[in-house]
Amino acid sequence: MNLVLTYFHRIKGPSIYLSFPDANAKLEEDIIQKLMKFFDLDINETFFEIVLINKKKRILNLYFEIPSEWARGKIEMVMLSLIMDIKFNSRLTWSFILDSSHKIISTPAIYKAFYKDDDFHDNDIEIDVAYETIRRLIKEALDGLIDRMAKL
Repeated sequence: MNLVLTYFHRIKGPSIYLSFPDANAKLEEDIIQKLMKFFDLDINETFFEIVLINKKKRILNLYFEIPSEWARGKIEMVMLSLIMDIKFNSRLTWSFILDSSHKIISTPAIYKAFYKDDDFHDNDIEIDVAYETIRRLIKEALDGLIDRMAKL
């Protein structure tokens, strides 16, 4: 099971920003490409699910926007995706993804996390703090879901 935060960078386009359980573990390249292409889909829903039959994977996605003082259009576009085995019931995880996104959105100045690798704001200590905060929120969220699912 992986929890992935995809971010739409204003110059580079969509990219995988964070991935857990292991940030160093590589997601399969074709799954990475699918996640990034989800930004291009003309879907009116912010929640959507993709089932990859051949890979036996289910990907639950929530697209949301974070208010930002630095972004063009004053929003950061992000997507939280939960990649899991097809056997898991997605209804059990919808509230988890929604709760996780609310924690991220409600964190003051969290948008600064997305500027960690930009040259413009490299002297702002708040960027590193926001990055570590968003990283912790996502890791704790996934750990909590895994614990809950283990108890079922």
